[in-house]
Amino acid sequence: LFFENLHKAVLMAAKHGVMLGFETMETDFMNTVKKAMNYVDKIASPFLNVYPDAGNITNAAEISGELVTEDIKNGRGHIIAVHLKEAKPGIYRNLHFGDGDVDFESIIAASWKLGVRRFVTEFWYDGRADWQAQLSAASQCMRRILDSQSKMSGGLESAC
Repeated sequence: LFFENLHKAVLMAAKHGVMLGFETMETDFMNTVKKAMNYVDKIASPFLNVYPDAGNITNAAEISGELVTEDIKNGRGHIIAVHLKEAKPGIYRNLHFGDGDVDFESIIAASWKLGVRRFVTEFWYDGRADWQAQLSAASQCMRRILDSQSKMSGGLESAC
């Protein structure tokens, strides 16, 4: 039913010119870019892409022993954006940046090489009084990594 309903959703999206990107999950069903690309390839529509969750694919890579950067390459040409979220084995939520095992620099670099320029950072509010400082520190860290990728590529984006 997943495939059948995904196909229906893609047809509805295509009718209205909407791009779909489905996120890699926390479960074994769809926790890697490679698994997601299996469905993208079967549907074969320019309206269906992948939205890798850095935390989820990192945990999947740790379980499988594969490199997360190699998994990202499986999505070449079909990564709509990358979800930057912290995680560590068995923990997928409520982690602050720096408290997990996600190698954001290598994930962003691998994605950047594939042409990805949209990154979404997920922050968790846990009621702590210093939430603004945490948000600022995480934002500065992600901006530093993204800005360094832009500088390494000459800061030039396509003029077309």
